[in-house]
Amino acid sequence: MLGKEHELDGVVVGPRNGDLIRWMTAQGIPYLPDSMEWPDKRRPWVGLYHALKVARWAKKHHVDLIHCNEHDVYPFAKLLRRFLRLPLVCHIRFKVERPFSEWCFGGKYGPDVLLWTSNQQKADSTSAITGIVPEERQHVVHLGIDLERFGKDATLGKLFRSRYQLTDNDILVGTASPLRPRKRVEDFIELIGRLAAVHPRVVGMIAGGEITGDELYRKRIEDAIHSTGLGSRLRWIGLLEPVEPFHHACDISVSTSEYETFGNSVCEAMACGKPVVGYQGGSVGEVVGDAGLIVPTGDLDKLTNAVQSLVINSELRLDMGEQARLRVAKEFSPSRSLQQLHAIYEDLISKSGQPQKSRSTDHQFLR
Repeated sequence: MLGKEHELDGVVVGPRNGDLIRWMTAQGIPYLPDSMEWPDKRRPWVGLYHALKVARWAKKHHVDLIHCNEHDVYPFAKLLRRFLRLPLVCHIRFKVERPFSEWCFGGKYGPDVLLWTSNQQKADSTSAITGIVPEERQHVVHLGIDLERFGKDATLGKLFRSRYQLTDNDILVGTASPLRPRKRVEDFIELIGRLAAVHPRVVGMIAGGEITGDELYRKRIEDAIHSTGLGSRLRWIGLLEPVEPFHHACDISVSTSEYETFGNSVCEAMACGKPVVGYQGGSVGEVVGDAGLIVPTGDLDKLTNAVQSLVINSELRLDMGEQARLRVAKEFSPSRSLQQLHAIYEDLISKSGQPQKSRSTDHQFLR
């Protein structure tokens, strides 16, 4: 949306329909549903068919550059580039391993640019990518939250608290996390149990959906919640959409994830002016900075002490929440990330030798 103001238009290929696709369609963003099949030597015609389909659609929209938004879609994007002969950017969304990097990014068909979501993620993947993609073709472009669209309406939190019968005296400690093992939701449950034993005003809440393939973990979490005997003082409320009211409702936001490449839910809580306490969790510490409290991953005692310091000090909660929102505005602004991307795109297009258009800055990119 910000790109439209800078003559940078995006057209999108995605694997399925859903709320996001309906929203993009309403905003006039061209969208093509496609399964984006990986190349397969046993059935090469399948991948070729889908790549040709997308290539024809991309040419119709006069695309100048391919932006692969998820690294696990890159094998298809690599095939697509053979038809389009355009610069290719790949955004890596997790910590990659050496075998995958060699298979996916090695050889003459590697990406023109690799994007990382955080400095910590890039550092953690150094051994996997060194010698495969040159350092000068790697960039860190943070994710971010548009504070003009998110985090401004505190009344959403009041309505949420009323819906769940929370009083002004209750201290809501929340975590927004899908139910998967690496999120260590069981640590959050233990945390709330410890806090509730000495602070009767503390209420814990988990917002996040079940993940396909992790049904046993969801059952484990439900059993753990039930075994605390806390009743309505500790609840899993499932997937929330939108999640903004939940963040506004919380007094303290907690992250128990053992690894994040960015920590978008943490950034969302900060955008709503909420203090964050969490494990280092890969890049969580990088996102929170000095606007929250970070402890070593897995150290439940230190996590409990850190959260407790905010439970008993309302002024510290407010001050840290204000600092959190200011940090998002300064460090994780979409307009700032757009400037980085625009410069990367312009550089790649100028080097590609594509014919100049009547408006040299008017580019279409395929995401």
